[in-house]
Amino acid sequence: MALIRWRPFRDMYSLQDEINRMFDEFSGGSLDRDDKVVRLVPAADVIENKDSFLVTAELPGIRKDEIKVTVQNNTLIISGEKKKESEDKGDTWHRVERSYGAFTRSFELPAMVDSGKIKADFEDGVLTVELPKAEAAKPKEIMINIK
Repeated sequence: MALIRWRPFRDMYSLQDEINRMFDEFSGGSLDRDDKVVRLVPAADVIENKDSFLVTAELPGIRKDEIKVTVQNNTLIISGEKKKESEDKGDTWHRVERSYGAFTRSFELPAMVDSGKIKADFEDGVLTVELPKAEAAKPKEIMINIK
């Protein structure tokens, strides 16, 4: 039985994905010699409110002890490594699409944060980092005196 690659072009987004995949394969971007994906770039959201920044990153298949979160010079750095868990049992791999390896994501924050109050939680493969703004970075209303 032959495996047939299924690539539906349902909308423009899938067309763009297909074009990106072709350029990656041509330039050697995200694939190694064995056609195994090696680049891991976790998706992340950064939200700012009046008191803090909230960063959420998707890290499926990664354990808490494989993740490192640091703040340096007003930059949040999330790094770690997703290790390949399979053993070579002589099996024939027909497709490898999951990403493995080391990763680093850096986010420059537009305001100073209070590094003593940073909280990080990890649940169901999602890392959530709350970075409270330093008091000096929060907006302050100035009273106007009448003379």
